[in-house]
Amino acid sequence: MHVTEKQTYRPWRPIILSLVLTVFVPSGVFAAALTDVTEELIVNTDGGGSIETVGNTQITTFRVNVRIQQGLVTIVGDTARLERDTVTGDLIRVVVEGSPARFVRQAEISTEVINGSSLQIIYYNQAPSAESGSEQLLSVVEFVGEANFARGRTTLECVEIKHIVETGATDSPGPCVGVFAPPAASESSADAAQ
Repeated sequence: MHVTEKQTYRPWRPIILSLVLTVFVPSGVFAAALTDVTEELIVNTDGGGSIETVGNTQITTFRVNVRIQQGLVTIVGDTARLERDTVTGDLIRVVVEGSPARFVRQAEISTEVINGSSLQIIYYNQAPSAESGSEQLLSVVEFVGEANFARGRTTLECVEIKHIVETGATDSPGPCVGVFAPPAASESSADAAQ
């Protein structure tokens, strides 16, 4: 750890179940294995943070210009809250707030890139279930408050949007305007050629 005279380091109390938390104030990085063990969750922040345990949930909060990255997903906002199960060590969800908070999921095909923004972004993994019709772990992103979403030529402006990354399923329980459109043939052909 590198500390300058204007920065201070405050050690955190021990963290349960192999969670590694390294805090650099004012610059921090958080890395931990997720339920999807092939990816790491990395958090960078220009501000400090705090940690508390409520019941069986450990809540780590980061402040000031927070950037979260997991594989192809990047979420940027003013604050972020990571919730972890203290019994299993699993990450429950990530909640990012901003004016607005922004979400990007890169893809090999440009029409599959997902861009979204809202006042609050909730990102979590949904376990396989008969209800979801999937046998794999699904990545879910919820945009809450002044939500905007774009994937290919599909664009939505809603109060709230829920999107499942792997299946492309998108839902909005409230007022919404937008366009659901398949990728244009020329977009698909151009991307396939690259």
